[in-house]
Amino acid sequence: MPSAQAKIFATLADVAYRLLVMSGVGLHLFTTFTAFNLVDPGTPRYVATAAALAYPVIAEVVVAYYAWRASGSMVNSYSVWLLAWLLLLWIVLGLFALRKRQESK
Repeated sequence: MPSAQAKIFATLADVAYRLLVMSGVGLHLFTTFTAFNLVDPGTPRYVATAAALAYPVIAEVVVAYYAWRASGSMVNSYSVWLLAWLLLLWIVLGLFALRKRQESK
């Protein structure tokens, strides 16, 4: 029978994983919206939006670069959300590592 601590880690990891997936979807939609707003009106705007929807990881890097160029600062509204999501990813990975360590005891 698993201990109370193992159950807590399992619950935290499960909830954190769901939060990571939901926030990842939100970040992807925010990336697409930002790509739409960064490109000049016309056909290139729709091509950039479709590309951002199709290739999320590449789009995040490209949008972060162009948001940095457009704002003139590496710290802008998009990079803050991207870094917050990466921090959440590291927290979730840490919870999974703690859970695995707890199960191996």
